[in-house]
Amino acid sequence: MNERERIEKVKDTLGLTARQFAAEIHVQPGTISNMMAGRNNPSLEVMKRIMERYPTLNPEWLILGVGEMWRTKPGQEAGLFDQLPPEGIKKKLPTDKKEEPQTPAAPPKQISRIVVYYTDNTFEEFINQKS
Repeated sequence: MNERERIEKVKDTLGLTARQFAAEIHVQPGTISNMMAGRNNPSLEVMKRIMERYPTLNPEWLILGVGEMWRTKPGQEAGLFDQLPPEGIKKKLPTDKKEEPQTPAAPPKQISRIVVYYTDNTFEEFINQKS
């Protein structure tokens, strides 16, 4: 599998179109289109932008095809979403009211994405792969 095929696998694994993937890594859609068509090879800048956007992607796999696609493996530090209980977080609030019969509730909400902004104008985005 060459670099272009690995980039396409990342895009497909994330369920993105070429245009969406280009927007995610902040390159022109034509850059991705030309690369996927085999007209251009991925530049160092494109590879860097992919690795910056997806920090859990294994750079050795992306560039050299060595190892697993993702950095996290069993036994390594758990990801942000791996630490949540399957049923989500439930809030317990003190109440002075008597318990009233409850109507059926909507399914619990789940976190789909968290974005952390830093003071140097960079950010990290964590996407829940489980939802």
